[in-house]
Amino acid sequence: MFCSPRRYATARVTLHCTVLTLLMVLCGSVAQASLIGASSNPKQARVLVEEGRTIQVRWIVSTTPAHHTGAFSPQGVLKDAATSTVLKTQVTPFNDSEGAGPLHFEEALIITAEEARKWLELGYRKLQYTRQFSTGSEKPSTSEASVSILLATKDMGLNAVTLNVPLAIHNLELSFKPQRFRSQISQGLPLQAQLGIIYSGQGQLQGSWQLGTIDPGSGQLVYQELAQVNKDLQQGRKDWLLSPQLDTIKTGHHVLRFCALESLETVQATPANLCPNQQLSSTLEYQVIADSQQTSAIQTPASLSASTQLTWPATADTVIYELVLRQENGKESVTSGEYVGRLLIPAPRTGTVLSAALLDQLKPGATYLWQVNALDQHGDLIRQTAPARFVFMP
Repeated sequence: MFCSPRRYATARVTLHCTVLTLLMVLCGSVAQASLIGASSNPKQARVLVEEGRTIQVRWIVSTTPAHHTGAFSPQGVLKDAATSTVLKTQVTPFNDSEGAGPLHFEEALIITAEEARKWLELGYRKLQYTRQFSTGSEKPSTSEASVSILLATKDMGLNAVTLNVPLAIHNLELSFKPQRFRSQISQGLPLQAQLGIIYSGQGQLQGSWQLGTIDPGSGQLVYQELAQVNKDLQQGRKDWLLSPQLDTIKTGHHVLRFCALESLETVQATPANLCPNQQLSSTLEYQVIADSQQTSAIQTPASLSASTQLTWPATADTVIYELVLRQENGKESVTSGEYVGRLLIPAPRTGTVLSAALLDQLKPGATYLWQVNALDQHGDLIRQTAPARFVFMP
């Protein structure tokens, strides 16, 4: 931000520039340009000693919005994870002098069969390849990320490499389900996420589902645990995990996070540090917005006959409207009623009479609930009307 060099003969412009400069000075600590994190993909890898391997590593560096001078990293260092003994230094410079994050850098880490065999003979089993990224500003900031590498052999047979190797998580990725590719959802709609897990070996995946919201007092993102996970992963390369139902009642910005843990006791022992290993985590943001259509009831007749037209508001991006009919059982929730049937009405139609098949199932004098779901081209729910009632009077 800067003051215009044009001359204006008013005191208002001078005052504006003075106040703006003062605000920039006062807010300098808040808007300081810096690195805020780095991560690797994959986070874990496995190398067969007899074959060696080239590991394609993709580094991602995150920065504050005020940062614009990029980042640099001169080299990567491969160490023994237990003793921190340096085994290899790979000089593959990364120097991106412009732009804000996320910054991306890809490299190939080559571990030959000869190197792997020598390290295994020296007693090294688990290695760690680390890069430190830094800014080139007057007040430099740094961030570090690493890849865990497990050395394995074929000595115990072809299946031993997989069956006897401990669980190694290579990648965690969150996505929405059923709101596929959606980061904004109307208040009150159901929402879950699914976690894609790419791994090798076998063992128990222990982790924690957490939801972050902005604390009004501090303005900081604060996480709370939703649920814990203890899932047995067998021989394979990919699995899926479904999240608990996410909060869509409170409007505003939310961040869902899954953190893999060495032990579930970690969360219980240190509630202030719910995610001790950021390298083994994945986050997904979404925003809950108020929706008057979703919370208001549909205008519906008190009684319904075979010729009564049921109508509802139009919703953009809808391909199919799904009308769901249930018999009321005295409870507030529409899903608690006894299911009767449904109708599919193609958009842009926003009204229908009940089909003969549905009318045959209705009981004279009984009260029914009906609700309309707006579905997009993927079959995902994008809006849902509030339930409405009618009494069937043939």
